[in-house]
Amino acid sequence: MPRGSSDASSESTAASKGIERAAIDLVRYALACNASGKAIKREAIRDQVLSGQATRNTKQIIDRANELLNQSFGLRLTSLPQHEKTLHGGDAEGTTQVSKIVNRWVLQSTLPNSAREKLQLAQSEKDKAVLGFAATVLSLIFVNNMSIPTDQLVMYVRKLGPPHHVLCSGEHVGDDGTLAYTSDAQLESAAREAVEYLVRQGYLDKVSIHASGRMGSMATQATQATQQQGDAGGSDAEFEYTWGPQAKVKFEPLDMARFIAAMTGQECDAEFVKTISRAYGRSIDYASLTTTSDP
Repeated sequence: MPRGSSDASSESTAASKGIERAAIDLVRYALACNASGKAIKREAIRDQVLSGQATRNTKQIIDRANELLNQSFGLRLTSLPQHEKTLHGGDAEGTTQVSKIVNRWVLQSTLPNSAREKLQLAQSEKDKAVLGFAATVLSLIFVNNMSIPTDQLVMYVRKLGPPHHVLCSGEHVGDDGTLAYTSDAQLESAAREAVEYLVRQGYLDKVSIHASGRMGSMATQATQATQQQGDAGGSDAEFEYTWGPQAKVKFEPLDMARFIAAMTGQECDAEFVKTISRAYGRSIDYASLTTTSDP
């Protein structure tokens, strides 16, 4: 074999091995992020998986990691979308603004619902509490045309009473691990802390509102950017909340309709879904109503 061909073959083999090693590292990193409820960011893949080195093989590494995840765990990397909102008023009524896919992923099961139910995967009490709390908050936004003002959301969360699992500050938690409030100010503080937790976990997006004549418009911004603006002194009236990328991946509209029906003690039939659709602001496909699982 000519030397040139041998060198090219060696380089190709080395590149393939490099992609395989990086894909395995990405699988480990993705599983760790999933366990802590964090999204997988392209920057983190570059810095923590590829050791800060730029590579032309990122797509191949992600594709190979997806193969490994699917084969070994029944999971896949799912891209997280950015904010979208149904517009009302003028010629744009009923249209939806959808921005480009951002460079973030979460793990999502590739198993069918029937297989997942048979597995009966156990959830910790913390996971159950957080998911139930998130689903309840998201349902309130869902029936409000997918957006809710800050003060209204905080009021709802105060009434719900956030689980102590979502609170980082120990001042709201008693010695026995239960929530302990001695004043309205503490309850307000705990509610806002719980909302920010849902933002950090990707369940909520905090967005800036800009009025424009009769038709209001929402300026889409990165969650962290708007969060920083809010912390810098923006008033509650300048911001509202909508579903974040994690919520859009984990909860289908029909799943949420069934969840709301269960919470309110109603039957989730076609008529109920039509009613929820009007509050949601868009049509919900209920063809698979009898087979869709609760969130």
